[in-house]
Amino acid sequence: MSVISSKDVNEIIRKTLGIINNKIIQHGEITGYLLYKMMEYENEYTDQHYTEQEMVDYTMLGILHDIGLYKEDNVKNVSDFETKNLWPHSIYGFLFLKYLSPMGDKAEIVLYHHLDYNRHSMIQSRYMHIIDMLSLADKMDTFLHLKDEKLGQDYFAKYRDIKFSGAAMDLFQKAEKRYGITGSLVNGKYREELDILLAKRAFSEQYKKGFLEMLVYTIDFRSEHTVIHTLATVNFAEQLGRLSRVSGKDLRDLHYGALLHDLGKIAIPLNILESTGRLSDDEMKIMKAHVRITEMILEGVVDDAVLQIAVRHHEKLDGTGYHKGLKAEDLTLPQQIIAVADILSALYGKRSYKEAFSKEKILDIMNSDADRGKINRNVVTSLERNYDNIIKEFEKEKENTIGLYLKIKEQYAIMIERFKQFD
Repeated sequence: MSVISSKDVNEIIRKTLGIINNKIIQHGEITGYLLYKMMEYENEYTDQHYTEQEMVDYTMLGILHDIGLYKEDNVKNVSDFETKNLWPHSIYGFLFLKYLSPMGDKAEIVLYHHLDYNRHSMIQSRYMHIIDMLSLADKMDTFLHLKDEKLGQDYFAKYRDIKFSGAAMDLFQKAEKRYGITGSLVNGKYREELDILLAKRAFSEQYKKGFLEMLVYTIDFRSEHTVIHTLATVNFAEQLGRLSRVSGKDLRDLHYGALLHDLGKIAIPLNILESTGRLSDDEMKIMKAHVRITEMILEGVVDDAVLQIAVRHHEKLDGTGYHKGLKAEDLTLPQQIIAVADILSALYGKRSYKEAFSKEKILDIMNSDADRGKINRNVVTSLERNYDNIIKEFEKEKENTIGLYLKIKEQYAIMIERFKQFD
């Protein structure tokens, strides 16, 4: 059985990113829908044809075209960022999708979606036609949400072939006449159409995994430490799973459960998530809510075995954990392994409130918890016997992850300067 169905990929993206800012994902879905309908018309009535995979990729890029806005603080009106200060979120979104999504080879479509049409001669891209359509779709939804003083009623007549492609506008008008696009936006049926499109294409497991990993990286918009912690937990859980001779399916479920276990932290206020001191009782209650939020995001979307591993990482064998206070007899071996992996990751990692602990201190804490019947003794023993190799393997992966972050930051700084020519 698959971890997540093709039709639920967009649903988990919708639920997760909607928690940060629902307006951004709503704008993205409408933009993606407009782009999809224009492509559908071309497939049906012109010589331009798209494969199912291209339709899905371009539509997903439309949905996620403003993902860089999640890096911004206090985005109350998406339209404010669509008419000014255009390049920071466009460039960051491009780099994010290029390196951290399964559509990296097409990410430049997002990079140029704010470039005025009359400046397209300044760039080269094999995706210019899609960029034209995405740019128009983005402007059309923005127009609907802006007041007259920001975009006049004559905007689309005045700026044809200046701000946007006139050919793309003609294409939209034909698609509107054929499909009744605006009616679907008004009655909400556009979401159903998007879901049908995405369900039609059977995503490969690697493609779906790419989107799930992308969601974990979106927590980087809030907390880089949390992303590193998640990746460490995945690595430690897999290594401990193999040492515990966990079966193939259970090992797969353990991987995905660990990958998604802290997804709910995307909703935790940053002052609590990155607190440098001890949390108060009230703050700790809010922090603990991340498990229930993770459950709300994943419930009905991912395989139940993966869900249960993800949401039981803070349970203890003696019933003192959260969020359900389960005991040893209620917890499977993979669920007990992720609890150990999560603690190891927290102790080993450098966080906003602490330095990394030494090997001796980590093993002392872990053994103490095992002796008190809170975590699995056999798993902790395996950890102790193989500690150096486990850490060595993790450090290899960590270097790759940190290297990726540095690469994104370096390229962002260079591109921001280069794109000043378009201001």
